Order: sequence, then structure tokens, then C-alpha cells
Amino acid sequence: MVWLVGKTFELSELDNLNRDAEFKRNIVDILCIDDQGLQYEEIIRHHGFNIRVLNDIEDIRAVGDYPVVICDIKGVGKAFNSQFEGGHIIQEIKKHYPSKVLIAFSGHQFDARYNKYFKMSDYVLTKDIDSDQWVDVLDEIIKKITSPTEQWKRMRQYLIDNNVSIKTIFLLEQEYISAVLSKDPSKFAKAKTIASVPQDVRGVIQGFIASLIFKLIVG
Repeated sequence: MVWLVGKTFELSELDNLNRDAEFKRNIVDILCIDDQGLQYEEIIRHHGFNIRVLNDIEDIRAVGDYPVVICDIKGVGKAFNSQFEGGHIIQEIKKHYPSKVLIAFSGHQFDARYNKYFKMSDYVLTKDIDSDQWVDVLDEIIKKITSPTEQWKRMRQYLIDNNVSIKTIFLLEQEYISAVLSKDPSKFAKAKTIASVPQDVRGVIQGFIASLIFKLIVG
């Protein structure tokens, strides 16, 4: 049982924050990794989205500054020397940057071995979708990614998947809610709270705090 002195918060308190007026398409940087480029890149940009398209990446840290990553499955990830190509990139992003929204994107059919990579993705899109569908999907993603409630749910699931104790997760949730409500990032992930967390998980938490997503949410 976890005992706290003073007020405790409910995650639903963050749902009451009025952020609709803050919604802007260009507030979130989007990265697309596709060896053939993105057909609707200019149309997406003309709609006000901030998107960059790369033919490939050689280091997973290249995605660090992008809250949204669109990744082709075929023809990318050559530097990682994996038969699963873009699937391997998606796996690495999910491991090191769990707060990022991932879109798996391909025009090919794949065997069952790729299913786990599609399950890691938030969206799975085919290359025959039109520009209107892209705009709708990206609008939906930006609203989700700037939602403090949705972001914590993603982080909480990561902590659960990595066997962080329920007590620590609860304490981190309380600190997160307090940080968002007070717009004070120093209230989240205090040294005492994360002292017992494995180093790799602690690194992910600290990376989240340093991310654009966290800055957008907390201010």
C-alpha cells in the first residue's frame, strides 16, 4: 500500500484543461523515413504541418527531436543490418523513445514475422491513402500527442512493461499531474522517486523530461 501525506490527484483532472485553443499543426515536428520519399510531402506541408523527409537514418538518435515518426518498412534501416529493415527502426524507437507516436507505412505485403512491428506502431498506413487521409490522421495524432493524459498513459504503460513497481508508478503519476497542473517540470521524477528504477528506464524518463513533448505539455 502507498501512503501519501497531503492531496492526491486523479489523472482525470488533466482532462479538464482547455487546450483546444492551443492546437496548431506546426507545433509538433514530424519525421518521415522513406527511401522513395513521401508522395504528399508538399501537400502536407502546405496544410501547415512541420514535416521533414529522410531517405534513411544511420543512428536511432536521429529521431530524437521528432515527436512523430513515419517509417517505411521496406528499403530503410540499412545501417542497422537487420532483415526487418524499417521494422527494426520501429522497435528501436519504441525501446528508447516510448512517448513518440509511430506510423508504420508501406506499399508491400509482409509475412507474419512482421506483425510484432506493426503492433508496436500507433498507426499502420498503406501507400495508397490520399492526402486528405494524411491530414486527418496527422491532426488526430497532434491532438493526442499534446494531451497530457494520453502522454502519461503511454509512459505508464512503458513503466508497467518494464516491471517498475506499482508504488513507484503511482508516485510518478502524482508528480506528473502536479507538474502539469502547476506548470513546474521540476515536480516530476524527483531523484528520490526514481532512485530504485533501473538505469535504462531512468534514462527513458529523463529523456522524456528533456523532450519537446514534455515541454509542450508542461510549458
